[in-house]
Amino acid sequence: MTTTACPMGHGPMELKQHKKTTTFRDVELTVAVTAHVCPECGMTASDVKAAGQVQRQIADAYRAKMNLLTGDEIRFLRQSRNFTQASLAEKMGVGVASIKRWELGNIQSSSMDNLLRSYLEDKCDCSMDVYTGNRSFSMPRIRRVAKHFEKILGKHLLKKGDKFLFLAKYLWYADMVSFRDLGKGLTGSTYAALPYGPQLNNYKDLIGEIKQSDESASEPLSDEEIRIIDSIAEKFPNEKQIYDAAHREGIWKEAPTGSLLLYSLAYRLTEI
Repeated sequence: MTTTACPMGHGPMELKQHKKTTTFRDVELTVAVTAHVCPECGMTASDVKAAGQVQRQIADAYRAKMNLLTGDEIRFLRQSRNFTQASLAEKMGVGVASIKRWELGNIQSSSMDNLLRSYLEDKCDCSMDVYTGNRSFSMPRIRRVAKHFEKILGKHLLKKGDKFLFLAKYLWYADMVSFRDLGKGLTGSTYAALPYGPQLNNYKDLIGEIKQSDESASEPLSDEEIRIIDSIAEKFPNEKQIYDAAHREGIWKEAPTGSLLLYSLAYRLTEI
């Protein structure tokens, strides 16, 4: 494997990821950047591939902030509607190259975004699937999933006074892996990118009700869903392991603080 040397003669540089704040089209954005960093002088350097990835992250962060569909959202919704790039382009009256560019990171105009949404959202029930994982939100099912994790892990996760710091990570992985493998999440929860990792959106308002929910009022877990929960519990037998793993996921690191995490990015999970 090739290494990058510090231009100042300090030896090999280390590959690290850090948050970068930049201004794009007069909008301030924060994105996660991977670059080679000299441990001695702090100088940074990036290769062409990394620079291209950063440009896409900046474009998608801008689109998310301006309420435009991101490249991953366009791709996910297009596939949910069973459109090829060519068939969507034909319906919209644009060249297929435009669809490819938008999915790869080029920013569409507001008018083109509205046209995209008219074909990808307005005529289907999947406009929010990227945030809820193809399932209706259910607090009793959150409790059911949490109790199964407790059974396998042999520890309490629904603790008195707990703010779901660790439970939320188990739930997030379970929902994301289920969506990735089965096409449907487990709980219908939405998750936000918060400083302490992926967390249930509006968790402060939900904690009490989830703890008091009647899990028997929810749909039983299927064998495949149980397999997913068991595999996550076996992979991360203690809270610190899953907490650290969630913080290594690019899905969280690249998301603007407070933004909702997309189920459509589940294919990018790296820790499981």
